[in-house]
Amino acid sequence: MAFQRNGYIVFAGTYGTEKDKAIQVLTLDKIGQFGKRLSYVQGIANPSYLTVNQNQDTLYALSEVADGHVVSYSFDNVTYTVQEKSSQQEDGVEGPCYIMLDENERYLFVVNYGGGSISVYRLADDHRILELTDHHTYSSGSHPHMIVQLPGTDRFVVTDLGSNKLYLYECTEGKLTRIQECAATPGSGPRHAAVLATHRKIYVVNEFNSQVSVYTYDSTFSSLELVQEIDTIAEPIEVNNYGADIHIAYEASFLYTSNRGHDSISVFRIGDDGLLSYVDCVAVEGKWPRNFAITPDERYMLIANEHTDSIVVMEIGADGIPAYTGEQYSIRAPVCLKVFAM
Repeated sequence: MAFQRNGYIVFAGTYGTEKDKAIQVLTLDKIGQFGKRLSYVQGIANPSYLTVNQNQDTLYALSEVADGHVVSYSFDNVTYTVQEKSSQQEDGVEGPCYIMLDENERYLFVVNYGGGSISVYRLADDHRILELTDHHTYSSGSHPHMIVQLPGTDRFVVTDLGSNKLYLYECTEGKLTRIQECAATPGSGPRHAAVLATHRKIYVVNEFNSQVSVYTYDSTFSSLELVQEIDTIAEPIEVNNYGADIHIAYEASFLYTSNRGHDSISVFRIGDDGLLSYVDCVAVEGKWPRNFAITPDERYMLIANEHTDSIVVMEIGADGIPAYTGEQYSIRAPVCLKVFAM
């Protein structure tokens, strides 16, 4: 399939069966319009979270089922085909919801919401998933949802939605050592996080109280402190709302969160001190924006509206506010998007 290489590649993970085209490879051109689907992946159920390595030649996916597993795929950036490379299904994967590579791409971290645990796998030089190197199970009622690395360090933060806590870890040769357990606001449900290293800030979108919590970490990367809480929706609402995803436009210094129920994207300006000020809240032209992604040039925002089976394109203005372009891609139950330049 021939087309101009002047846009973006989009990986879309969905809720689907092994018979469905549950992972799809799409293109978006420079004017924000979707092209034809390039390829797809079958044989994996509910690939609800994806990640891609820095060379953009390996895709990792999890299968969000009770007895889940993780898979690596080779991605040919000439033919745009995807082939399974390796898979791991051990006691360390139980209802997974999030995967992440460390900065050096030596380990794959798997967060198991259903099993209340976190797992670490060693990676081969060719990016295959090797043996389990560590596994931590939390207390009853815990539902860890995400892990994020503090850039340039060996420190990692895990959000525990069920227990309303954040955990700070050091990772050495694939082994996690807990440094701090930080209590979040009771009933908040810390879900996803984004890090701004220049200000030593961690921004956490909470699932249950429609707020973003801002934490600072010290120069030794050994202590977290809550320094701000700010509402994601300025006006009173009459629907139940659940915070979902969070991303930073680093060049423009804006932060965004998605709201399921209110079905919107919240916009915040990041101040010189790393603290947030509310800017606006924009409708997502669909329902249940579980995940969204920002193109590398920070021009477009792609929103996965799970309940209305669509990926919506918005263009981000100079004021940081995304505006609907009228472009949508129809896809069943999209729940995770990864986008990069072609």
